Amino acid sequence: MGAGDFTPAIVRKAFFDREREACFVCRRGLRWEGRGVEWSAHHRKPRGAGGTSDPRIGSIANLLIVCGSGTTGCHGRIERNREIALRVGLLIPTNATTETFAPAAVRVRRLDKTWWLLTESGRAVEVEEGIPQ
Repeated sequence: MGAGDFTPAIVRKAFFDREREACFVCRRGLRWEGRGVEWSAHHRKPRGAGGTSDPRIGSIANLLIVCGSGTTGCHGRIERNREIALRVGLLIPTNATTETFAPAAVRVRRLDKTWWLLTESGRAVEVEEGIPQ
């Protein structure tokens, strides 16, 4: 594994405990066996082509379990619509380095328009719509 990759334990915790075997964005049910095709792990703050030494990149607060493979499903929509994804916290700017842009500080919106904060302990906490990022 390269720097910034999610550990298998982090992915399992997000998939089973936090997301309850569903896509974070659309809440479609997923099967563990479908990893890589049916669903994938998405970095909200991208690793970059050369990787990174930032330990937050591999944190559970930076991880979304989403349907699709990066070109399909919700993962594909995130990648194709990066400006919208940035506005709703599905992506975090790569070059943003202040604590304001730490994954645990950036709220993220689901398709049902609810807003969430993802904690470093592996929880998703719903927050009110009016709370600024």
